[in-house]
Amino acid sequence: MQPPPDGGAGPLQGTTAVNTAVTAVPTATALAPTPTSVFTEPVVSSSSRSGSSLNSGAIAGIAIAMFLVGAAVAFLVGFFLFKKRNKKREADVGARGYTSYADSTPELVMMQQQKSVGMGGRNSPYVQVSQTPMPAPVAAQVVAPAPTQQSKSADVVDFLPPAAHENAIHSRVSALFGQIHRHVETYYRDVHASITPSMEPELARFGAKDTNMAELLQDSSSPTTALKHALVAYVLGITGPKREEDGETLFPEELNGVRVHTGEDAIVSDSNLTAATTLHRRLSVYLYTTTSSISNPRRSRAFQSDMREAAEHFSLTFFPWANPTSSDQEREDDLTRIISEALEVRIWLFGQPFSYEFEWEGTGRRGVLVSPGLVRRTDGRGEEEGMMVVEGTVA
Repeated sequence: MQPPPDGGAGPLQGTTAVNTAVTAVPTATALAPTPTSVFTEPVVSSSSRSGSSLNSGAIAGIAIAMFLVGAAVAFLVGFFLFKKRNKKREADVGARGYTSYADSTPELVMMQQQKSVGMGGRNSPYVQVSQTPMPAPVAAQVVAPAPTQQSKSADVVDFLPPAAHENAIHSRVSALFGQIHRHVETYYRDVHASITPSMEPELARFGAKDTNMAELLQDSSSPTTALKHALVAYVLGITGPKREEDGETLFPEELNGVRVHTGEDAIVSDSNLTAATTLHRRLSVYLYTTTSSISNPRRSRAFQSDMREAAEHFSLTFFPWANPTSSDQEREDDLTRIISEALEVRIWLFGQPFSYEFEWEGTGRRGVLVSPGLVRRTDGRGEEEGMMVVEGTVA
């Protein structure tokens, strides 16, 4: 290239050439017409465009990953909250006694069915999930009245004293006879006293039925043996239930009117009447023994006075055979105590479920019967039995 001439046209042509060359590059239109500017601008623009493309892909991947992680976290949080709510509902239902149907999802229904099978029991809140009927409560309602009625029937006589065993009856009655015999041996003696005609009517009131006490005392080689017979019969007579042929008795009037079934009654009566009569008799004895000494002490003192009078009567009648070494006071005090004990035994026997009777058979044929036999006439059903509980003693 030749240098421009000084006329000025050269610079204008050179400028036009440069502009034409610059126009061939699209991004260099607005830049300054210097070589440095033309080649620097395209390098910077190309680098910036490449970096922008990489950043967009990374951002898209990160966004997708965060979306997936957030969805997973939201699912887990929702699952645990739902599970916690169901547990709280189950606890409330169990406490209030309502039935839980678990209507949320089929899986929870299956879980509740499994729990109901494992837990069981009438109070389980999952019992109603099962569709099968529950026959057990219906069966319990049908069977329940029978034990309830039996328990009520048992409670009626539960407070009554239990029936005494035959050994206990034998022991107590034999002990009473022993006390009476010792009283005669202690306070009387074997002497042959003369019996005046005025004494015979009084002596006739003593002894067992069809026994002549005057002859028994005269014919016996041991008057104390006859006295034992007379005293036992006398004590049992004044302390037992009153009969038509008997005189006055110390047996309580409240119990004298109570009916006692015998073998003859069982023939014309049924078992229900016999059971009712026996229960009435036992209840009457229970009420009497429980309230007599507490509610009416004056009556108790009256009994003591009557027993004392009965003891004095026997002591005066058989005074000719009394032992002079003992005083009348001692003899009468001891006999009063024996009569009181005998009255308790008679009332106790009267309150037993069975009927007992003293039997004097054989007196005078085998010897002197100093104590009678005790026979159980009827069993608890009122049927004739005739079982000997205490054997009679012959001297």
